[in-house]
Amino acid sequence: MSSALSGTTLMALLTSLPLPSSAAEELVSLHAPFVQPSTLSQSQLGKWLARLNSAVMARDPAAASLAAIVIEQDREGYAAAQHGKGWMGSCLGVLAAPATTVEALPSFLKLTCALVAAAPQAPAFEREVVQPAMGKIAVSLSRLVERLVEAQAYPAIRETLEAASALISASPPPFRPAAPALRAAMTTLVLGGEAPEDVKYAAAQTLAVLHMAAGKAGAPAAWGSDMREALGGLAASMSAMTAEAMEEEPPRTAAPPPSSSLPAFPVDHIERVNAALFAVEGYTELAVALLTTATARPVPVPIAQIISAALRALNLTFDTPVAPYVSPSHHAALAASLPRVWAAGLLLLGGAMAACGDHVVPHLTAILEHTVYLLERTPAAMAGARLQLLRFHSLLLQIYPAATLPAEYTQRLLKFSLGVLGGVLDARPTVTSATGTGRKGKKRARGAEDALVGGLAGRAPRPATAVEAEIMQAALELSPALHKTVPPALLNFSLRLHLALYTTIASRPSFTAPSSATAVRATLDSVLEHAATLEAAGTARDIRTLLLSILPSTVERNAVFDALLHPALPPLSRPLPPLAQLHMFAPESEAEKKVRLELGFRDGNEEDEEDEDSDEDEDMAVDDWPTGNGVAQPVAPPTPAPVAVAVTIAPQPVAVEVVVPPPAAVSAPFSAPIPASVPAPASVPVAAPAAVSVPEAAPAAAPFMSSSSFSAPAPPAPAPAPVAAAEDEDDSDEEIPDLDSGSSDEDE
Repeated sequence: MSSALSGTTLMALLTSLPLPSSAAEELVSLHAPFVQPSTLSQSQLGKWLARLNSAVMARDPAAASLAAIVIEQDREGYAAAQHGKGWMGSCLGVLAAPATTVEALPSFLKLTCALVAAAPQAPAFEREVVQPAMGKIAVSLSRLVERLVEAQAYPAIRETLEAASALISASPPPFRPAAPALRAAMTTLVLGGEAPEDVKYAAAQTLAVLHMAAGKAGAPAAWGSDMREALGGLAASMSAMTAEAMEEEPPRTAAPPPSSSLPAFPVDHIERVNAALFAVEGYTELAVALLTTATARPVPVPIAQIISAALRALNLTFDTPVAPYVSPSHHAALAASLPRVWAAGLLLLGGAMAACGDHVVPHLTAILEHTVYLLERTPAAMAGARLQLLRFHSLLLQIYPAATLPAEYTQRLLKFSLGVLGGVLDARPTVTSATGTGRKGKKRARGAEDALVGGLAGRAPRPATAVEAEIMQAALELSPALHKTVPPALLNFSLRLHLALYTTIASRPSFTAPSSATAVRATLDSVLEHAATLEAAGTARDIRTLLLSILPSTVERNAVFDALLHPALPPLSRPLPPLAQLHMFAPESEAEKKVRLELGFRDGNEEDEEDEDSDEDEDMAVDDWPTGNGVAQPVAPPTPAPVAVAVTIAPQPVAVEVVVPPPAAVSAPFSAPIPASVPAPASVPVAAPAAVSVPEAAPAAAPFMSSSSFSAPAPPAPAPAPVAAAEDEDDSDEEIPDLDSGSSDEDE
């Protein structure tokens, strides 16, 4: 950070402050005045460094921390050349003294590492001070580690191990005599279950650099020996965990023999499972540390054995056969340990892919066969395991392009990712209105009842938690790498789903934390931006135009999109048409619909149609009365006396029960419209009387119209016309003939 204060002003401020003090340390850290000591006032610089030297020689931890900052800033080596010898002696005394407090160790360890790292800039200081002191530092550190491990002072152990790892990498030969003692102490920390995770990680990193102490010529062989011991211990720990319980498949490659550092496991089944699980995690951490450690020369990497050990861990699932005599507690302990075993296998696979690169390509099919199957079979309640699996596949797609992977697994990965996004798009409200007596009202009432029962049973929709939001974000990160290799139907459906989620996520209370919604929306934004740069082949028409119009404009995005937009004509002066007409949305094809239904996505119209079909089936069961022919027939009302008139009847379908009104003096015949508020029962064929043409002055029977009323006035007949059954039921399309009632104008 550039300073607004001059060097003279800074030195004046530092001289006026007491040493040591937190204000002086903050001022030096913030303004970095000792980057070039030659530009400062030499008198003020000498006086201030003399005061600091006195405090360091008095073994003040705050002064040692400030001196380490000065050494790290000094690019000219001035402070190390002037006072480095005294400061190194003070550090050796603190590290070797058994009475040194745990609180004082981190400051002097930091100063020691700073002095060793600055030695190449001052050759005289390196030759006279650092090289002679490295042997003493190695012995002091090994004894200090043993003492701290016995006392279980884990915060100080982590600081000490980080310093030891840095010192071994800087100067390995002096640590050769202390390597056996350090290895034993590190192995105890890595394989034990009492140490925290950060301490285990620091111990594994220290073990991974101990092979450098064998020299440049012997380092590759020492690295290979350490890797074989780690893989052998991992295989023996897996066997101890599943012994007399799970029936494992034979490994793909024979594992190395067990290492001498393998601890003895307890006899009790549950205790043995816990101890073996800690050993599995420890050996996995050690193998990954060996894979990620830089080496001066090429080393022999047993890729096949590493992949086999990782796949053996992933092959243990809930479907693995278990011996029938295993106790429930033992079985529960094994089931509870599976997520941690999967995490160890994924960690080992990730380390192998990152370190070996293309050498793992022959094993990718076997890896994806295990990981994709495990991802699909992992229950939704195991959110942590799902998140680890999704992130592993993101790492795999970053190292190996999707085009190099089998198409089957890329499609399965994208389908699983789209299924994860379906939970946010569930727009059904938790409580619906139950008013109304029609078919829609009945459906709303059933929806309210189902929501109430589901809420009482714990099945009501709920906002996504922070872990579920991370799972959704990890699933979204897979999409850009997979869109280039999937079939067109799956690609179109994926883009539609991402667009639907992008346009509606802001209005959905789908997350418990606002930050989760912001992170998911930002990831969606980047996914759609990547989709806009895809080739047009295989996508719906004008999908790129739609994406360019809905995505917010930024400087970086405009720079990318300008390469996509090449107008052939100048812009039009007239206003543009609506968005729906401009983009020419492509309808859903049959292939896309098949993919959508396969993944379990249904739109509202399909759900309404299914509900209406079920409602009609229920109404048919209630309103229909079975007869001998299996067809519901209305009851014919009795008639007083038939009229001697030849009548030809044509059946007309009606939707209500036929009721013949009594004779009444009305000017128009009756009609039977269906009320809109009452659900219509199933339609049945009913024999309706024919319309009769009569003169205006002659009395005639009022015909019963099934569908519309007749407007011609006619006086009612003294008795209703008889209803005759139709002989030919199939002749329903013939017109109703006009019949003469026997009256004419001449009779008048």
